[in-house]
Amino acid sequence: MASSTTAADRRDRFHKHLAPALDVRPYINGRFVDASDGTLLQVNDPMTGSRLLDVVEATSDVVGAAVAAARTAFDDGPWPRMHPRERGEYLFALANLIDRDLEDLVLVEAIDTGKRYLGVQGWDVPNAAEVYRYYAGWSDKVIGEVLPSSEGLLIYSRTEPVGVCAAIIPWNFPFPCTSWKIGPALAAGCTVVIKPSDRAPLSGHMLAKLVDEVGFPPGVVNVVSGRGEVTGAALVSDTRVDKISFTGDIATARRIVTGSMARLPRLTLELGGKNPNVVFADADLDRAVPGTIEAIFSVSGQNCCSGSRTIVHASIVEEFVERLRVELAHRKLGDQLDDSTDQGPQIDAAHISRIRAFVQDALADGATSLIGDPTKDLSPFFPPTILANASLTSRVSREEVFGPVGTLYTFETDEEAIALSNDTEFGLCASIWTNDRGRVDKAVREIRAGTCWVNCFGYFDTVAPWGGVKLSGVGRELGRLGIEAYLEPKTVFDLA
Repeated sequence: MASSTTAADRRDRFHKHLAPALDVRPYINGRFVDASDGTLLQVNDPMTGSRLLDVVEATSDVVGAAVAAARTAFDDGPWPRMHPRERGEYLFALANLIDRDLEDLVLVEAIDTGKRYLGVQGWDVPNAAEVYRYYAGWSDKVIGEVLPSSEGLLIYSRTEPVGVCAAIIPWNFPFPCTSWKIGPALAAGCTVVIKPSDRAPLSGHMLAKLVDEVGFPPGVVNVVSGRGEVTGAALVSDTRVDKISFTGDIATARRIVTGSMARLPRLTLELGGKNPNVVFADADLDRAVPGTIEAIFSVSGQNCCSGSRTIVHASIVEEFVERLRVELAHRKLGDQLDDSTDQGPQIDAAHISRIRAFVQDALADGATSLIGDPTKDLSPFFPPTILANASLTSRVSREEVFGPVGTLYTFETDEEAIALSNDTEFGLCASIWTNDRGRVDKAVREIRAGTCWVNCFGYFDTVAPWGGVKLSGVGRELGRLGIEAYLEPKTVFDLA
């Protein structure tokens, strides 16, 4: 088992070896550029609160230069015109460099986001490499078709890249989410401007370094960091941007839609969820209990697919809750760089205050703390909390808390469970725990969600589309639909 020394050694390695070598300036048109007019944004370690690096915020002029570079690379450059298989080779090369630098990327991502080192090592960084390889394989498999027509008339379709794409990245899964957006965009022949989150921008700049090493043509990949109200606003309002892909909250998505109306770009929006975790009476609790803990508390609850609404059959709720208490009693809150940690810190103090406000409002409105003591200040952590008796109309029941806080409800009939599941404006995902296949079929059919997990939680596969319905977003990422989101169909009538 790793000790605190392991965390100290990793943190020391970041500060002595990785931070000095990390260029956090904007990456535009194939080079890192000075942006002395930009504000320096301090990036802090979520665990210690100490400074990691200062990132240069891209002003509107710098963002404009990045978009101009992407526009020129698309309109006049070789990228969309080269053989698709050659584009795939660039993506394969990028994936190989990620494999080579895996441990450095893991450390940067973990120390920047507060996510557990072992979790980032086991999924986040390897997933990004997998996604780039997956879409490298797709690059030469995008085809059109010949359509039925009368004699002398040829009707066929082409698929062409959308153009210049803005990729706006969340702070909870920055490195894999970037790959989900730019992997298919680049395979399709698009050019991209990436805006990492100002809360966790460092792996985005490491990616720029790898892109530079691969030797992508200038302007194909550009990286500009900054706050949403500065860098993000300039990016989405630029009328030279053809598509915006955003992962984040609804309020920001609405500002993106409003800010981009002059251009009406194509949009892919993944906007989180208020996801049901339904435990039927016949569920295998040996699987459902740890699955529920993972659903609510993984990534310190800072997870769009968090199963934050646990809906349990009344006949088993007492046993279910007692099992949760027993397992959560051993949950270790600790340093994200320590291998013995089960739950790391929240992203920052402001986010802890936001989570606490949700809980305080719920308690004042009559909810009770079933598990955990949310009144304790454990900063930089928030205690794992499950609330009972929360009103179905309260904020904690309706809005995405984005922290280690869940609510528990009971039901008597299958119809009631499905109604509770659908009693939300969101529709990203749902977990269903039952051994009755007929019940599975009914629940999967009737619960409105983009993804359903049956007797499991949190499974992803690069081949499987990801996205939601209702307020959880527009469009899909990953799989075949992921690359289709970066393509435009063109119909040709050719009168020979």
